[in-house]
Amino acid sequence: MNIAIIAPVWIPVPPEGYGGIERLLKLLVDELVRMGQQVTLFAAGDSKTLARQVIFFEEAPTLCMGDVIYDAIHVGKAYKAIAGENFDIVHDHAGFLGPAFASLMPQPVVHTLHGPFIPEISMFYSAFRNDCYYVAISKRQQEMGPELNYLGVVSNAVDMEEHRYASEKDDYLVNVGRICEAKGTETAIRLALEKGKRIVLAGKIDAGRDMEYFDAKIRPLVDGDRVVYRGEVTQQEKIDILSRARAFIFPIQWEEPFGLVMVESLACGTPVLATRLGAAPEVIEQGVTGFLGDTPEELANYIDRIDELDPLACRREAEKRFSPSVMAEAYLGVYNRAIALHKAKLHKTASSLTS
Repeated sequence: MNIAIIAPVWIPVPPEGYGGIERLLKLLVDELVRMGQQVTLFAAGDSKTLARQVIFFEEAPTLCMGDVIYDAIHVGKAYKAIAGENFDIVHDHAGFLGPAFASLMPQPVVHTLHGPFIPEISMFYSAFRNDCYYVAISKRQQEMGPELNYLGVVSNAVDMEEHRYASEKDDYLVNVGRICEAKGTETAIRLALEKGKRIVLAGKIDAGRDMEYFDAKIRPLVDGDRVVYRGEVTQQEKIDILSRARAFIFPIQWEEPFGLVMVESLACGTPVLATRLGAAPEVIEQGVTGFLGDTPEELANYIDRIDELDPLACRREAEKRFSPSVMAEAYLGVYNRAIALHKAKLHKTASSLTS
């Protein structure tokens, strides 16, 4: 199969630091190539994958993230190039412009939804609900979105070789990810302190509201002893923090579409304690790979039961459900269904024109 994959323009594949979609695309692209597929990746900067790469920006415009001009040039040129080549399928991860162009393409377009459905985003996707084939990254994301032309749900994956499994744990809890109110960072700290546990935090802080939240709610609690903030760490530093922790505390306050860091934690053999929101119930098996609570108070009680959870069970579940090969096989199934539906649609259109 000849596959065109369009990455977001902002960060190379894979990213050096933060970049969840780009890290995911590295795994998907390389696994598809290993499976014998022909893959072309449309991405900015010096991406390092096994695929052929087409570049429109030699340097990824990371500092201009969100500027629609760069996005429009990247996606517009990619779709123009793809239309003129013999691709079987287009897999778009670049955001809004893909579905808007999809109906103009000779090939079927699969679009993976990576973000939440706020009203404006739902309005956009509803306008192009039948112009491409959609994939959700969790059942909960699909439930919360508009009625789109879905071809299924494909979970994100993590690199199982990169995420080191550790059965021996240090005596601390961890909370890794963007520092913000929606992620429940303050709640995680207070749960740990309530139970007399040390907690290590790591993650980026966006300017504006998130920085204000950090200064007002988090910084006063950080003492470098019971509460440690490591800043925005590298991928390897994050893995080291996760693998040695007794548990990952994830008291999210919103319907997160997936929550890749939960899977990263499980791959390291570290169980997850999370509020029952977003995709958390799809990732965590109650009493096996972690605990789910309806309230922070319920999570506090589960902290006392962490030793009931087997680190090896966490790792095995991650390998079984969230490995790159599982993700790539699922996407190949989606591609084949999209191609078959597209051919049937073209045949029906041709028949109606000749009748």
